[in-house]
Parts: sequence; structure tokens; C-alpha cells
Amino acid sequence: MEFIDDPKFGHSKFRLPVLLVPVLMFAVLILGIIASKIYVSSVLDKPHSEESH
Repeated sequence: MEFIDDPKFGHSKFRLPVLLVPVLMFAVLILGIIASKIYVSSVLDKPHSEESH
């Protein structure tokens, strides 16, 4: 059980602080939602003259 409290594996030089990891994950989630909304709105607003058969 000691390796859970003090891990020896992984990157020791550029390890992120514990408080920064949830903030980074939340920022990536928000950016993904914004990017998907922009993509969906651009697809829906585009005229479908090329896709019509």
C-alpha cells in the first residue's frame, strides 16, 4: 500500500500539481463542448446543395 501514497513510477520532473489536474480536465471538457457546438452550428447553417442527390 506504500506505492499509492508515494508513487515512484511516472514522470517525476514535469509532474502536474494535484490541484491543476481537475482544472485542466474541466477546461478541456468546456473547450470540447464549445468546439462541438461551433461545428454543429456550422454544419447546420451550411446549404446542403453538395449533399443532395
